[in-house]
Amino acid sequence: MLSAVAESDEPARQKKPSDDHVETETISTYGTALLVLGGALCGGALLIGDGEPTWQILGVFMLVALTGLVLRIEAAIRSR
Repeated sequence: MLSAVAESDEPARQKKPSDDHVETETISTYGTALLVLGGALCGGALLIGDGEPTWQILGVFMLVALTGLVLRIEAAIRSR
């Protein structure tokens, strides 16, 4: 009898335990980089814009920093 889904004869690929640590470190590193980049861009916009940059510019840079913070939180949760 033919089935709609063909099953593979290969065993399922499983991750090594060390892969989780590498993924967590990578996520944490990217999170730190985005957090620092977003903060630096906000600071730069404040310096260049004479203390009053447009809210759209600060909003975008704050989203970059927020993305970095979320990645750091995800890495912390994964490491637990």
